[in-house]
Amino acid sequence: MIRLFVYALAAIVLALLVIVFTDFPADPGYLLIAFGDYTFETSVLALALAVAFIYLLYRLLRVLLNWINPWRWGHMSARMSRRFGALFNSSRRSKTQEGMLALFRGNWQSAYNLLMQGNGEREASAVNYLGAAFAAHKLEQPELWATCLETAERRYPQARSTAGIVRAHLLQRGGQSEQALKTINSLRKSVLNDTALMSLLKQVYIDLEDWDELEKLLPVLDRNKMLKEAESRRLRRHIFAQRLHAAGIGRDASLDREESLNKLRQMWKKAPDEFHQAPALVSQYSRLALRQGGGKDAAAAIEHALATRWDNELIELYGSLALGDDMRRLNLAEEWAGRNGELRHQEQAALRLALGRLCLRNELWGKAKEYLQASIGGKATAAAHGELSRLLENLGEAAAAKRHLDQYRKLAAEPLPDLPQPNLPAPSPD
Repeated sequence: MIRLFVYALAAIVLALLVIVFTDFPADPGYLLIAFGDYTFETSVLALALAVAFIYLLYRLLRVLLNWINPWRWGHMSARMSRRFGALFNSSRRSKTQEGMLALFRGNWQSAYNLLMQGNGEREASAVNYLGAAFAAHKLEQPELWATCLETAERRYPQARSTAGIVRAHLLQRGGQSEQALKTINSLRKSVLNDTALMSLLKQVYIDLEDWDELEKLLPVLDRNKMLKEAESRRLRRHIFAQRLHAAGIGRDASLDREESLNKLRQMWKKAPDEFHQAPALVSQYSRLALRQGGGKDAAAAIEHALATRWDNELIELYGSLALGDDMRRLNLAEEWAGRNGELRHQEQAALRLALGRLCLRNELWGKAKEYLQASIGGKATAAAHGELSRLLENLGEAAAAKRHLDQYRKLAAEPLPDLPQPNLPAPSPD
């Protein structure tokens, strides 16, 4: 309508300019058109005005027809209906919104019902089906969540990869790690280095105890900064511990004891230095090596670790395991006691307990008794009370042995290791 007004105004201005600046009023011109028996004559001014009038009339008719177009009124009605609907619905939450709120609150059944009911709403999306799938998983309804995810993939193709990741998560949480791995491998063709997918793959490898694949994955996780340094170190140690275990228990039936020990020894030799100083790994390796007849290897690993960093559990292990060459180990432990005056009471107590046990292995009964009493004086432990009670019993000091045995039982110690004890002659019958 505005354009029509502009066109009419422009035509009027143009006509005025022609009249003012030309001789048009004095000689408006003459036009004669003859066609057969018919003739048409008029002035040029009249013709120009008639043409302008007809054009303006044409434009006016178009505007009117467009205004009364029923299709236009239908679209306007729909837009107004949506606007009024939005205003009306703003005062109440939709089923989708209610369902998501129930999901966050942990009301799984309500969440599932509301999200599925909200699928017909204007703001419904793939989130409805994904949220409903999670709720169905919490309700332990695998068929329902599988159907939800299949529907999400079919109705919302752009969310197919997300639905796949959710499916892999739910499979893994449901204890179906092998199926989860298949789903992840199919997704990796189209989803590259997705953080959620890689983190899930890490957990699946742990579930399946696939340490080789987990070790291959770690550089990818580190490169994408998906692991903290402490977690990365923990996983690498865990992988190595599992490999140590597999090598140490001799799963390969084709290897004899010596070959198994050599395999274990080479694995330990190639391990990073930080593993040689980790008490848990040193303890595991020592026990496994001893099982394969490698007492010297076990002793060397513990001695190397203790020379780098003191650890109470390792020194207790050093005294309790039958690692061979008992006198050399006793002399070495006494050297540690001589130059470790800065050790705290707890650490000194652990060292003296180990010294007492090493004395027992060398059948130095009196010296063993002194070290065990010194250990209890530094920090009373069940192991020290138990060892001293057993020694005193075999030395014929029954009353003192009973007192230490009571303390041992009170502290609920683990069973004592099998160690040599003195053999007193049987009392003569009088």
